This record gives sequence, C-alpha cells and structure tokens, in this order.
Amino acid sequence: MNPTGLSHQQLSEAINLIRKAADLQESLQDTVFADQVMARSIPVVWFGRRSPGSLVTVGTNPSSKEFVASDGSLLAAEKSRFFVREKGVSLYQYQQSEQSLIETVEHYQTYFERKTVYSSWFGKRDGAKLEGFLNGIGYSFYKETGMPLAVHIDFFPIPTLKQMGTIKGREGVMDSPDIKTLLTDTIRFLSPGKILILGKEHCERFQRFYPETKLGDIHEVEGYPDARFQKGFSEEFKAEVTGLHFKPSEQFLALGGGADDNGLSHGSYGGREAIRQIGEAVARRS
Repeated sequence: MNPTGLSHQQLSEAINLIRKAADLQESLQDTVFADQVMARSIPVVWFGRRSPGSLVTVGTNPSSKEFVASDGSLLAAEKSRFFVREKGVSLYQYQQSEQSLIETVEHYQTYFERKTVYSSWFGKRDGAKLEGFLNGIGYSFYKETGMPLAVHIDFFPIPTLKQMGTIKGREGVMDSPDIKTLLTDTIRFLSPGKILILGKEHCERFQRFYPETKLGDIHEVEGYPDARFQKGFSEEFKAEVTGLHFKPSEQFLALGGGADDNGLSHGSYGGREAIRQIGEAVARRS
C-alpha cells in the first residue's frame, strides 16, 4: 500500500486516468471551452475514497469554487481542495511528474476526510443537499456516519469558469467519444454496485452513451410530485442505475423557482428532512 490507500496496480490505473483527463483538458484549447478552463487547474476525475461495490454519483462538472476563494484567488496550502500546478508548469509537465500525480490521487481519495469539502454543493455531514439525499437512500460521503461510502464523479471532469449550462456549444464536447471513453474508464476503475445520475439531461446522455442501459418508467415521489426518477440496470457496468430528474444540490433542485401541483415550493424540497424523505422514497421503489 501507499499513502493513497490504493494498491500499486490501482494507483497505476488511477494515474493513467488522470493523464487521459489532462489530455482532454489540453484538447479543449480548440473548442468552445478554450477560454473557460481555469489557469493552473487540473482535472478532478473523482471525489472520495474508492469503494468498490458501493455507490457512484454522476454530475455535470467540478465547480470553479473547488479551486478558488471567494475573492477569486487560487486556494493554496492547507485550504487547497486539490493539487494546484505551480506557476509556469504546463499540463504536459504536470503529467510527467509522478509525485504530482500521486499527490493528486491523495487529494481525490481524501476529499471527504478533510475540512475543505465544498459543502455548499455536496452538503455537510448530517445535513441537506446531495449528502442529505444520499442519507435517505442509505449512503454517505463521510465515513464518520458509518454508512456505505459514496464517491462522486462528473461527466466532464474539468472545472470551468462559467457554469456549464451557460456555455454555448457545450453539447458538441459533452457528447464526444472522448468524454464517453473517460467516463467509462472512470466508472470501471471505481467499480460501483450502484450508479446515481443527477439530472434529467444526464439520464438521457447516459442512455445515449450506453444504449443497453434501460431506465424504466418515470416515477414521482409521493408528496413531492415534481421529484421524478427512473430506475434500471447497466449491462456495461453490471450496476443498478437510478436516474434523478432533479438535482439535490442545486437551487430549487434545478426544478425552477415555482411550486408543484400541490402548491409546495420547489425550494422546500431541498430542506434537510424533505430531501431525506425524497431519498427514502426513491430507495423504496424497486
């Protein structure tokens, strides 16, 4: 074993994944993302300790706030959530430094074990947001809870300056073979027993990438009718798949600022107890 908690073979696989992701980041110079990639940033291939057989959540892409403080400056030293390249160090040079890559893996593995978690998105231990939903289905990002651990990944593992939804022309890159290949390799490396997809558009993308994945009928959560979801199975990964048509960590769960047919505001769906109840209801549905 080494400081990452991975075997020698697993660490080698992890480093290869990072190199593939760094190549992807480098290739963005010729796309609509050319002016959206943060200086000195690196790809974030996964968040949390690899836990084969457990749960992997799949979102859009890492937030720029993972790398910068509220004043826009890069987080550094003890405040840093991830490895940050030194000034003047290119992605190519970064990829050639095995020590830098090992440190990167350590940051991935220990993300939820440090006090620097971006909790405004992931949620605090015993809190709301995505963590609250996970608690409802019997998982957690935090090992102190005693629940089976979840790991987070994104379709697009590169942090961008603007929110992904505001970048015009993004779909051409998001739906590219390179994105699918990296996602496939990442999920295989993490080897989950269950996959949780965050957002209707990503449910559709996942099925385009993996046509053998059949997500079933759309269900509504009783008492929260706009919280819709699907369930199925991925032959590609031999894993159960749950696709949410909402996003537990987003404002109004990405459902808009209105109310459902019962008059309940979408904002109230995200409360600590409500998001757990929604998770419990999703877990009960076979």
